[in-house]
Amino acid sequence: MASFLAVALLATACSAKIPTGQDNIPAADESFPAKVHVDGISEALESDLLAMVSADEIPGAIAIIELDGVRLADVRVGYLDVASGAELPENAIFRLYSMSKPITSAAILMLRDQGKLQLDDPVEKYLPALADMQVFVDGTVDDMELEAAARSITIADLLTHTSGIAYHFTGNTPVHQYYRKHGVMRDTPVGRTPQDGPPARNLTELVERIGDAPLLYQPGEAFEYSYSTTVLGAVIESVSGQRLNQFLDQNVFQPLDMSDTGFFVPDEDLNRFVTGYVASDDGIDVIEEVEESDYRDTSRLLDGGGAIAGTAQDYLNFATMLAQEGLYKDRQILSPKSVEEMFTPHVEINGLGSTATPFGYGVAIGTDESASLGLQPIGTVSWSGSGNTYFFVDPEHDLVALLMTHEIIPPPYTDRTAKLRKLINDAAIALAAEAE
Repeated sequence: MASFLAVALLATACSAKIPTGQDNIPAADESFPAKVHVDGISEALESDLLAMVSADEIPGAIAIIELDGVRLADVRVGYLDVASGAELPENAIFRLYSMSKPITSAAILMLRDQGKLQLDDPVEKYLPALADMQVFVDGTVDDMELEAAARSITIADLLTHTSGIAYHFTGNTPVHQYYRKHGVMRDTPVGRTPQDGPPARNLTELVERIGDAPLLYQPGEAFEYSYSTTVLGAVIESVSGQRLNQFLDQNVFQPLDMSDTGFFVPDEDLNRFVTGYVASDDGIDVIEEVEESDYRDTSRLLDGGGAIAGTAQDYLNFATMLAQEGLYKDRQILSPKSVEEMFTPHVEINGLGSTATPFGYGVAIGTDESASLGLQPIGTVSWSGSGNTYFFVDPEHDLVALLMTHEIIPPPYTDRTAKLRKLINDAAIALAAEAE
């Protein structure tokens, strides 16, 4: 999933070490509502996650599993902030990183449902800076051979990451080097190095820099994990006439009761905003203190591909909507047709793990092979974030599983990501089988 790729090339300095003594580690609150234990499976999940906290492998975690709207597991262990010993609260606010992507992808499909855009529209219809793109052929970062794009980038290309756009941290080709040299990026701790050019200050500037950069592939040629979803956020702004945060709040977050989700964390909510960590030889190190976070900056770049924060319950509401063909309570948020298109394989991902994975619009689709490797159950749709947040939806059985933590896990520590993924996947499958 996304976290495997996004952290695989992470090159960022870690801040000072934090104490990680294990006295009085907070376990899940027994007063937590709607906790259903099925043959000890939920307790085993809690115990295994707590063991990872005790081993300094993660700072804390929330795991929720629901079947047909019934909560089968509700686990909360560990810390909001390890140094202070602050317990991870039920309403902790997490950095979603790339788990922002399914939200923005769904928002684009909402606009299509409303007849305000079509998926085969050329992107320059809404963003003129992306007209007449050039494609890398050969050469070095300072001496490139380029050719004209054979066709325009479409909205569907952006949804499937087949636009030819790249990320600054997913490779070292001359195109990736160009992104880093010229600051074709937003200001984020993921993948930044001191040698990078100054990042874009806002979404408009980032789109302009992408327009000046060469494409890595011809549009539609290949999947390349990228700023494509970020560009979709700019499309939303152009089509709606609203800033991205305002559109998402009115059309996604409010209808889905996602009251703690957005691009900014106000000062009054900092006491439940998680400290950001990164894996290290010593366990975990702080990578972003709450007080220094750009989520406090209301002028920050609105990246719909990786800059949203929210609570576990809020994201569960979004995932539940997808599991129920776009319906949440009595509100049809997204048409069943659009949900079906999100869940339909449109392209194959290679390079996000040890197996090729079908990809829809903003989500991956589980296969026999991904299930056997413990990455994602067969028949589910899923995505994750660089902070090792992760969810999947099994639409056939109305099963939703969600895991939230706050640790970037680069090589050589990705066994922690694999362990987290397997724990939540196995528990969800076992609980669903037992409940049925």
